[in-house]
Amino acid sequence: MARGPVWAAAVAETAAWTAALLVLWLLLISTVDRWELVVGSAAALLSGEAARRARRAVSRR
Repeated sequence: MARGPVWAAAVAETAAWTAALLVLWLLLISTVDRWELVVGSAAALLSGEAARRARRAVSRR
């Protein structure tokens, strides 16, 4: 039962990282095509998850 809040916090943190990285990416490009948005969103999601895992790894030390 304690896993619920931990899981929700992980999803919220990944979503926050993803949103921040996607906004940064959108600010740095000049045009937004549909496929560029799909690829950029996927890259932001993967990077957001990597950032969350890296932050957790550093905070455990």
